[in-house]
Amino acid sequence: MISVINIGIGNFNSIMNMIKKMNLSANLTNSFEEVSNSEYIILPGVGSFDKCMIALKNLKLDKAIFRSLDNNSKLLGICVGMQMLFTKSEEGNETGLNLIEGKVVKFKNNLNLPVPHMGWNTIKSYEDNKIFTNNKFERFYFAHSFYCISNSPNYVLSTTKYGVDFASSVNKKNIFGVQFHPEKSHEYGMNVLKNFLTKC
Repeated sequence: MISVINIGIGNFNSIMNMIKKMNLSANLTNSFEEVSNSEYIILPGVGSFDKCMIALKNLKLDKAIFRSLDNNSKLLGICVGMQMLFTKSEEGNETGLNLIEGKVVKFKNNLNLPVPHMGWNTIKSYEDNKIFTNNKFERFYFAHSFYCISNSPNYVLSTTKYGVDFASSVNKKNIFGVQFHPEKSHEYGMNVLKNFLTKC
């Protein structure tokens, strides 16, 4: 079963439409039981870190995610959903899921670049990965003011240049995160979702 978590915040309808185009079926859900028993879980998020974490915890879906991962489910966090995988964020006071040790920080104003980082950008992915095609022309759509810093570089799956080289995707065992929006990234984004749902 594929579950797309609906905490009322995120581009979940666009994700559902993209999954449908792949001829796969998914449940858009905030059910503790459904998430707990899913083989694949997608966690979207937009807006503020604290707002998303509070919504997730109020529905007890943080505990559902932990339970599903104990049963070897696969998890993909998207945008703020990726940031929620980490320990904490400069954006607020809530504790993240702490599935990947590290922190979320804001782009500095002295980079002489607009913040948020918004629009198309390329990634540099490492060869040993399951979700990218390693095509150097892969481009994805970003919309974020904060980025993730992993305590371990081994969990960084790809980087993107925007003033600094930041982690645009991460992977720790059966946990994946992408800072960009695959649901807004056309064929490359569809490939990422398809690879996650069929190859991981």
